[in-house]
Amino acid sequence: MALIILFGTPAAYWIATRGSRLRDLLVTAVELPLVLPPAVAGIGLLAAFGRLGLLGGTIEALGIDIAFTKVAVVLAVTFVASPFYLRTAVAAFESIDPTLPAAARTLGAGPGRVFGRVALPLAAGGLGAGAALAFARGIGEFGATIMFAGSLQGRTQTLSLAIYEQFDLDFDVALAISAVLVVVSGGVLLSVKLLTRWRSGSSTPIPFAPSTRMST
Repeated sequence: MALIILFGTPAAYWIATRGSRLRDLLVTAVELPLVLPPAVAGIGLLAAFGRLGLLGGTIEALGIDIAFTKVAVVLAVTFVASPFYLRTAVAAFESIDPTLPAAARTLGAGPGRVFGRVALPLAAGGLGAGAALAFARGIGEFGATIMFAGSLQGRTQTLSLAIYEQFDLDFDVALAISAVLVVVSGGVLLSVKLLTRWRSGSSTPIPFAPSTRMST
């Protein structure tokens, strides 16, 4: 989630501020993992980062193994869950009244300041909802992870993979893990809804860039 939010937020803002044709192309690329079968995503990651993959040989030459490691788990979950955040974030930034960033720029705010002081606060509700969706999708990720990272207990096995393993071994354990995921996922979604409602009811003004006197 840290990687998705850190890189996905500025990327979504950049996409939202592009021209319509380029934006449509970029949004299509973002949405592609949403329609790919999980197994296809896993095979794609393996073909790219596996030892015999497109980038695997170069990475292995550096002494780094990715496939069937914890790094592979992070990459698989990020690849599958990030579109849920990116697509929602793009829509949130697109919904901002364009006159507000324009007004901030006329008051002397640079692009970074407009992004941090105007765009982010206005899109915060949508970003929170997208983060919740991505988190929920990441928790439930199964196909790409087992294809790219395997299900090595104590190493790459996630809770979803543990449920699958325990289903045949001990149904009570599988049920208990499922209950934990239900509680965690429900808690995250409820927290986001409460936070969004609290923000919508707040009367705190948006911190625009400080005004400056116009010189003649």
